[in-house]
Amino acid sequence: MYLVVLLFIISNIFTFLASENFYRQETEPPQPVEEQESDLELQPFIEVLDILTERYLEDVSRQELINAAIHGMVDSLGDPQTTYMSARDWEEIMIKIDGSFSGVGVEITSIDGYITVVVPIKDTPGERAGLLPGDRIIAVDGQDLYGASTWEAATLLRGEEGTTVKLTVERDGLEEPFELEITRSNIVMPSVFPEMLEEKIGYIQITNFDEHTGKDFQEALLALETKGMRGLILDFRGNPGGLLSEAIKMGQEILPEGPITQMVDADGNVIDVYYSYGTQKDYPIVALVNGTSASAAEIICGALQDTGTGILVGTKTYGKATVQHLENISNGYGLRYTIAKYQTPNGRDIHGQGLEPDIVVELPEDFYLLQFKLFRDLKPGDKSTEVLILQRMLNKLSFSVAETGEFDKDTEKAVRAFQQQQGLAVTGYADQAFRTRIGEEIDLLLEQMDTQKQKALEVLKEKLN
Repeated sequence: MYLVVLLFIISNIFTFLASENFYRQETEPPQPVEEQESDLELQPFIEVLDILTERYLEDVSRQELINAAIHGMVDSLGDPQTTYMSARDWEEIMIKIDGSFSGVGVEITSIDGYITVVVPIKDTPGERAGLLPGDRIIAVDGQDLYGASTWEAATLLRGEEGTTVKLTVERDGLEEPFELEITRSNIVMPSVFPEMLEEKIGYIQITNFDEHTGKDFQEALLALETKGMRGLILDFRGNPGGLLSEAIKMGQEILPEGPITQMVDADGNVIDVYYSYGTQKDYPIVALVNGTSASAAEIICGALQDTGTGILVGTKTYGKATVQHLENISNGYGLRYTIAKYQTPNGRDIHGQGLEPDIVVELPEDFYLLQFKLFRDLKPGDKSTEVLILQRMLNKLSFSVAETGEFDKDTEKAVRAFQQQQGLAVTGYADQAFRTRIGEEIDLLLEQMDTQKQKALEVLKEKLN
């Protein structure tokens, strides 16, 4: 799985309170119980802790036992959205919320023990320094990275803005590694990706909701409207959610006057309502959703449905409709805990159920299998998962070959045929030029295979004609 430097996938999807910076603010501590009663309640815990740390057969860490006890306490709630996070996970979730970090600016993954560049992020020090997809970062400031995790590599690559870091890089086609000295800068991870499609139909992909999403969406929408946009596709597929405040900002741009969502307590009592004060758009809207569209993304999609503003196309959403708060714990750990549920404007509770799209459209079975990229050169005789990916790509492009995972003579023949068709040097190797070109061809094919997006276009064209 691809990991972004300093931006990692958080396993449990989350939604936060509307205040943009609430997680940095101090909150009133819960009212303490009588000290004597508290001591009595904790006495068995303290006794067990003392016994295990002092008398257990093997040495045990007192702090590890305490952390395990806290984990057990949190896990006993049976709520996957309430979690006790390590200092490392807490730091990463803060980066996720901020949508920015200070570092080099590359997406990385680990392949056969090597930290490999997936892609340099646009307009970052990594891109400007000339890093390319497939480059292997073998050392950072002289520290060997072979066998290191992506987390360990990310820790070394990030640092204070304006500081320098020296990378030692291997690149296919070069006999010797080379060094790059890069000055770190603040990297803002984009979450809004606008595009104008055929017949003046706008398309905006929203990958998550961080602190920049609301403003970036407003700017993207205005730019498309200025160009004469006649219809809009909003793509929430794979969007796990994020800051509720940013979802509300987005909703206020596209939803007519009225509620966007309402918060309820455990008894179903409404404790807060978030409103849009806008007007109905004069163009039709379609939203793309799937099983990983969740949380803040579901808030917008639920409001689109309830207000009749938009049509949902795709598959049923995740069904995560609870609100979490974040607290920084004194030991550097963090606690994320559920405080409320949200409902759609019409009072629908979608938690654990998800949103049913208005038009159900499945993607082809092998759509996601073709999302993988080739990050290193491949040659006859190689055996690996990457060779299997190469063979699958060749087959989808009508260069028939058995999918064995071994770069055999038939695979070499297919590679040569592709190179000849594309006007490349016919080497029989999957070199960098080959990998770049086949990746471009697969991207074009994936666009054609995206049945959900094609259906959204069809729906909008029918409404416009």
